[in-house]
Amino acid sequence: MFNLSPLYDLWSTPYGKTAYSIAVGTIGSVILVAFINMVLLPAYSLNFLPLVIAFNAALTGYMVLEKTREFFQRKWTVAILAGLTMTLLTFMALLAFFMHTTGLYLLGLPHLLLMLVFGVGSSWFGGVLAINYFKLN
Repeated sequence: MFNLSPLYDLWSTPYGKTAYSIAVGTIGSVILVAFINMVLLPAYSLNFLPLVIAFNAALTGYMVLEKTREFFQRKWTVAILAGLTMTLLTFMALLAFFMHTTGLYLLGLPHLLLMLVFGVGSSWFGGVLAINYFKLN
């Protein structure tokens, strides 16, 4: 059989928990956009893309700080970088998704910039919520 203990050891480190949080946000964004594409045409689903990115980036910013707690000194910076990474990975995954489903590149530089603004701002907000929640407890 396979020895998966090194993989479990990797996910238990603070960096592994950060990567897990980013992966959850990215996969969640792709699943939500795929669901919206089942209901709407792909060109119309782009209107909902900033909302999907904002929700999942806030989730990522909160989850990173919740899982790592006291490990990182600059918590807001970690939350913002996690949201930025999640947004870039989501953009690349959606670019491939739309190319595969429609045969067209539906996302461009304006979409990327809009996604980055919403992603970074929302992940900062998720980080602020996490920090304030930790101060209450």
